[in-house]
Parts: sequence; C-alpha cells; structure tokens
Amino acid sequence: MSNKRKHKTLDLNNKMEILKKLDSGENMCKLAKEYGVGRATIHDLKKKRQKIVDHVKTMESGPGKRKTLKVGDCPKMENALYMWFLQRRSKHTPISGEILKTKAIEFYKKITHKDDFRASDGWLDKFKKRFGIRLLTVSGEKLSSDESAVQPFIQHFKNKVEELGLLPDQIYNADESGLFWRLLPNKTFVSSIEASAPGRKVSKDRITFMPCSNATGTHKLDLLVIGKAKNPRAFKNICLPVCYKNQSRSWVTREATQTNKNLNQVMGISKPSSYHQTAHLYCSRWIKTLSKK
Repeated sequence: MSNKRKHKTLDLNNKMEILKKLDSGENMCKLAKEYGVGRATIHDLKKKRQKIVDHVKTMESGPGKRKTLKVGDCPKMENALYMWFLQRRSKHTPISGEILKTKAIEFYKKITHKDDFRASDGWLDKFKKRFGIRLLTVSGEKLSSDESAVQPFIQHFKNKVEELGLLPDQIYNADESGLFWRLLPNKTFVSSIEASAPGRKVSKDRITFMPCSNATGTHKLDLLVIGKAKNPRAFKNICLPVCYKNQSRSWVTREATQTNKNLNQVMGISKPSSYHQTAHLYCSRWIKTLSKK
C-alpha cells in the first residue's frame, strides 16, 4: 500500500522562491519533490505568477509566513487603513490595536456609508496577518534627540580632534542610563491549567548608572552608580567595585559629578555645575586637558 502524500500549503515566501527557481530553468518535478507538493501545485503557481508577484509587492513587510491571497470583506477599507498606518508609522507614531479598530470603523463608514461593521479582535488578527503587521515594544530615546544637530557636531568634533592631534586613547565618552532593578517581567509562561496570570504592584525602585571609557576601551573608569540611600545596609563591610553616590531621586546632579574625582580628573574639570553642562564642555576643556597628556 502506497503512502498518501500529506497535504501541504506553501506560504508566500516559498511560492516566491519557487517562481524564481522556475525563471532560472529548474524542473517542475524536482521542485515539487523539494517542497513536498504535487507537480500540479507547481504548475498552478506558474499560471498565477503575476497575481502572486503583484500581491507581494503591495505588502510592506514582504511575503513573510502568509499562505493565501485572500482579501478581507472590505478590501478598500483595509487598503485605506493600511496606507494610513504606514503614514503614521513613518512619523514614528505608536499605534495600538484599539487605535486600528477605531480607525477601521471610521474608514468603513466613509467608504461604504454603512454602519454594520464591527472591528472585532478576530478581524484585527486577520488584518495584521494579511498586511504583515506585528507588535513591538517601544524602546530607547532615539526620537527625542535633535537630529539636526548631529551632523554639525560630528564635523566640529572631527575638526577639533584633527586640530589637537588627539589619539583614540585620549578621547572619552560618558552617558547615563536608568535601571529599575526590582522590576519583574510583564510576560510569563503559564501551565495549561492556569486561566490567568495575576500580577503585583509595579516596583519603581531605580538606580542611575554612568559608564565612561576612552574610544579604544583601554581605559575604563569605575562605573558611577547613584541610588537613593546614603549608606545601604547591603554595602556594609564590603568593597564596592563601583563608585556609589546617593541622591533623593537617583539622578545625576551637580553634587554627584562634583564628588566623582575619578571622572573629573579625566575630564579636567574641578567644579562642574551639572552633569549636562559637564557634557557640553566635551569639545573644549576636556579635549584641551587630554591634549596636554
């Protein structure tokens, strides 16, 4: 008794690969065996080539794992919603599922002049799959930076380094960051018998740390760590591998940088007014001091 071949549905990524291999002259029977489908499937893909290619071109994220060319019940509304989504994301606007559903209902009313569409969670899930939309966590502070000031600073910095004849060993960089050290993960794996995952009140205990090193990495200053407690009980009778300072809100302030002798010695600054003003002296007093070494 011969083994019946199990039905297999190819995703659009595999379909595009097959079409490219057909264009290069590969045999249909060989491709059918390679992808575990019938020869008729390869033949159908060849017949629907233009339809598949045109559909993939409309997908911003490429073919991905999607398997069919099916469209929603109201393709005009979904296309309009997707175009709006791309426009908003080009401006880095965060978009949630609720925002997409609200906008979908708005577009549906404008296009069809009807009020019988309900943007359910099921519709949203299928819409995201059709257009290759996925969920990411917004992170970092890139969009808060002044991009117009980047290139002028890079050129000014390059000119200053060349003017003073500095080596990478003489160029340092320092930056601060926060750490919520008691914060638990907001996602968890659960067993099959758990219906939900109850949580706890979010802890906001925070420290600030500031690493500093030269460009080659051959000289790294002790990590500056700023916490709220002046003399934490856990630090009793131990030698810390970091430079610890305290501040009521765990912020990098004038007092913290003023008492960090290690940092000030490298930067050549005796009385910094604040961390941010200290940073602004990067291209003047700091480099001038280093050039004398």
